[in-house]
Amino acid sequence: MAVSHGSLPFKEQIDYFRGKTNVPTRVWTDIYNVEHDWAFVVAGTTKHNLLADMRGAVEKAITSGQTLEQFRAGFDQVVNKHGWEYNGGRGWRTRVIYETNLRQSYNAGREAQMADPELRKRRPFGLYRHGDSANPRPQHLAWNGTVLPLDDSWWSTHSPQNGWGCKCKKFMVSQRDIDRQGLKVGPAPEIEYENRTIGVNSPNGARTVRVPKGIDPGFDFAPGQSRLATAVPALRAYDPLPEPGARSSSVQGAGLPNRRAPGALPPAREVSADKLLPEGLPDQEYVERFLAEFGATNASPVLFKDVTGDAVVVGRELFTNAKTGALKIKKRGHARELLLLAEAIKDPDEVWVRLEWLYAKNKAVVRRRYISRYQIDGDPVPALSVFEVGDDGWDGVTTFSPDADNPDYLEQLRIGVRLFRRSTLDE
Repeated sequence: MAVSHGSLPFKEQIDYFRGKTNVPTRVWTDIYNVEHDWAFVVAGTTKHNLLADMRGAVEKAITSGQTLEQFRAGFDQVVNKHGWEYNGGRGWRTRVIYETNLRQSYNAGREAQMADPELRKRRPFGLYRHGDSANPRPQHLAWNGTVLPLDDSWWSTHSPQNGWGCKCKKFMVSQRDIDRQGLKVGPAPEIEYENRTIGVNSPNGARTVRVPKGIDPGFDFAPGQSRLATAVPALRAYDPLPEPGARSSSVQGAGLPNRRAPGALPPAREVSADKLLPEGLPDQEYVERFLAEFGATNASPVLFKDVTGDAVVVGRELFTNAKTGALKIKKRGHARELLLLAEAIKDPDEVWVRLEWLYAKNKAVVRRRYISRYQIDGDPVPALSVFEVGDDGWDGVTTFSPDADNPDYLEQLRIGVRLFRRSTLDE
């Protein structure tokens, strides 16, 4: 019989679990909140071999859709092999390990699916549904039927699972779904915080945490969201793209043989002057306007699939200083052209990929480069927009310089292997 927390296992769920690192712990409070996105733990499991075997039993349960009783058989084998003396009864302990790992990996996988911008366009709302718990939590029951935009900040703390044994779920819905089910959008339930004491039996001593009422300590986060946020490429602090009129400085070392493209770029496309943002906007607004092009928000990154099928995670972190958290949107003074940069990613003229060796870092990096040209209404000079992303971050250039149409300069950009070229009517 399939497990009751959701449907059969799916790729995003399995990928989430397999992306964890084994972390030995003495008590459950050693790893807390979003740290569970990255760590596989079984409280009281301090030996690496024991933890590795326990992880194997849990992974088998997830990937093959085992029932609780089937998992318990694997659990017993691991316990007997290592002679592990654990706290709590077998029935309670196995249920906590099984249900928490399966439900949270399921929820994280669903969150990864919900980050798809095309799906969010069709189903932009989240619906909270209470589970079938025999003894429902009053707050969870009160949240049943809550409908909010997926980018509402309420979801950052209230996306299920919201406590030990919680069976609540979050569904994506469209406006049509809402109308058909007689629901309404918002307002978000008021969040009232309370202080809770955890770790009373921890060797490190008890501590106080602040959580929303109705949510158990350690569950006040959206599963998997921290993974998505950290996957957003950072703005590179080195190796900028060549500016028009300058000699190329982008190649730091030898890579695979580059093949230059035959022929010229497709003709510049005409776009409205609305694609240029006003001057003097706050950094925050520039960021929000850029993110909105992909269906992302400050709180919710999205996984964008480009024309070649490759993924770019788009979020606020694109423009954030990793050390200070401050926005650095006005790099090289091109904030007004951010919508053109977004358009280059969404609908490029060409996409190139190349491998480079960075001597300073002693490693190879793969980079994708998106190139587009635009003719802005009322501007005699075409705009050139380039976005490049790789394992070492991203960089971008948008310019109206006449030199940008110079074939010699364009050849500095069109290197590597061309993955895509926009078709034109005259081809």
